[in-house]
Amino acid sequence: MTEPLIPYTFVPGTKAKAQEVNANFLSLAEQVQNVQSSATSQVEELETSINAQIDEVEENIAQNYSEKNLANTGMITNTILEAPNGVISYEGGIITVKAGVKVLMPNGRSDDGKMQNVEYTTTEAVQKTFNNMANQGTTLFLNNDGTIDSISRGNIFYKNVTPSTTSENVRWYNTDENKWYKYNTTESEWNQIVTAPIAVADWNANSAVTSLTASRPLNLVKFSDLQNFYTIRGILPRDLDYVIARYQNGWSFYTLYKSGWVRQGGYITGNGAANVNFFYSLGAAGYHISVARVSGGGTTSNVPVWIRAIQPTYIQLYSSGDTGKVWCTEGYTTIGEY
Repeated sequence: MTEPLIPYTFVPGTKAKAQEVNANFLSLAEQVQNVQSSATSQVEELETSINAQIDEVEENIAQNYSEKNLANTGMITNTILEAPNGVISYEGGIITVKAGVKVLMPNGRSDDGKMQNVEYTTTEAVQKTFNNMANQGTTLFLNNDGTIDSISRGNIFYKNVTPSTTSENVRWYNTDENKWYKYNTTESEWNQIVTAPIAVADWNANSAVTSLTASRPLNLVKFSDLQNFYTIRGILPRDLDYVIARYQNGWSFYTLYKSGWVRQGGYITGNGAANVNFFYSLGAAGYHISVARVSGGGTTSNVPVWIRAIQPTYIQLYSSGDTGKVWCTEGYTTIGEY
């Protein structure tokens, strides 16, 4: 039975005792105090809960912002993140990198093998005039000191072994280390630089740019969006294999898939035995290698070409004459997925 709010009730026409009336007022006052105390406690609990939820939202926002920065994503490098004013422009031999260009520049790997990057943003437009670029095709690099380099595309190497070409105007991206290097002719050594390619350009005989193609800022897709997209199309994400890295420079190229499947190839000249280094070493699973002869070099005769040795990191080709040789491999680089 519910306890009454007041201890005494009165019958009409009868006299009420003062102490009973006072007792009723005291009981009501006590009830009011209890209600106020309960309301205050509930407000405090609600405030605590709201503050906790605000803290959680702020933490999620901070995490999402950190992911957007992508400096330590471990997944991508050598890429432009943002270019609110455009990436790059030219006038004659003058190259201008626009203000606000945000670039991820390779800077090694962590202990667990994830890519590490330096995030660099141009605070203002960067301009440089280039000479002696006559009839060249070059790649334009943005360095983290705000300078621009224009390097002949034949002097840029993406590989996990040291290039044999050595001069000041050589750039080498070590695919194993996730680092860019330039050759120091004074010290006869390779020095790491923090840089990233942002455009390719062609130059005429007057060292003026005839065409320029800028790298595009990276477009990111949430995993949930990707999953919904392929579910709608009836393709489960676990059944989907897709390209995660691609490179093309003249005859040299590779295409790496999430599953670890890689297709890679290139071109080599010279007679006798010559080693061809792979961009990605081949795993223990079966793989395919093809070799073709291309007229050129010191002979145009039908010189035969064949494979002398096959190793996980290279193949050895042989020809009795100086002729161009095109090679291509397909197979898994490692067991498992990237």
